Amino acid sequence: MTAVLERVVSGLPGTIGVYVTDLATGRSAGLHPMAEFYAASTIKVPIAMAVLWLADRRRISLDQTIAYQPEDYQAGTGILQATIQPGDEVSVRRLLELTITVSDNIARNMLERFIGSGTIRNYMLSLGVAPAYDPLETPVTPYGMNQVLIALDSGRSGLSPASTRMLLRWMEEAVFRRRIPRYLPESAVVATKIGSRDDEFHDVGLVYAPDRSFAISVFTKGMTEAQAEEAIARIAEAVYWYMDSLTRPG
Repeated sequence: MTAVLERVVSGLPGTIGVYVTDLATGRSAGLHPMAEFYAASTIKVPIAMAVLWLADRRRISLDQTIAYQPEDYQAGTGILQATIQPGDEVSVRRLLELTITVSDNIARNMLERFIGSGTIRNYMLSLGVAPAYDPLETPVTPYGMNQVLIALDSGRSGLSPASTRMLLRWMEEAVFRRRIPRYLPESAVVATKIGSRDDEFHDVGLVYAPDRSFAISVFTKGMTEAQAEEAIARIAEAVYWYMDSLTRPG
């Protein structure tokens, strides 16, 4: 698989980090898997997982509400920026949904304030992801983020089956589909989460195909958004068909 990845990225500008894991066999391959990138909104997946982990242990309730505070405001992706006012209350469940489906920055900030960055850090450490978590400057690696995805798929996340299904459904419903899912056939179910900041554009996801499923994390730096989206999409496409070829006789 490494040769397939090298062929796709050959000649592309910038830096690309990729890690892919076959969910059936555990076999993995990558390019620059330990290179560090700014997580951007890909970090919203482990944040959501940490919230659900607490809810599954009844330390919090998905139905309880959190009051919006001005410190939660952040421009960029999302829908709450247009309507929310100080003191408005939103349920934890709704904040989780917005965090994943429309990558709502305010929803993420409200959840992070609610459970605390230390809780997120400890949860990520339990998955073997990162030595530290800083809500403003979070470095991640393609390898590390793939461990989050594998934990989510395999049940090693500590989440209940119901919470796992709910999070995967939100990732499948994510509105940003121009990266990993872009060139994949409609038969593939893709649970994905993008991230973007400055000249860094990423996508991480679980691809469930009829015969072969995989976790994939692609991080880029030093490209335009259009270049990065095309590169990520072509990488995912190449991995998909490589995986598909492994199921064919002969």
